[in-house]
Amino acid sequence: MPNAAIGLCFDCQHCRTVENDRKGERSTFYMCLRSFTQPEYRKYPPLPVLRCPGYEKAADDKLSE
Repeated sequence: MPNAAIGLCFDCQHCRTVENDRKGERSTFYMCLRSFTQPEYRKYPPLPVLRCPGYEKAADDKLSE
């Protein structure tokens, strides 16, 4: 697993990172895009995600973005 603190979301094709710079502190959140069409998925799942039936590994080109 590339990042144990994040879990499966780290390299899932259905995950998008959202960054917030509030009061000089930078935060990164991991949003599940499946949550927009499938209510059983949480928009911002608690990390680390260790099991997810919707996990699909992203293509290598997405991981380098």
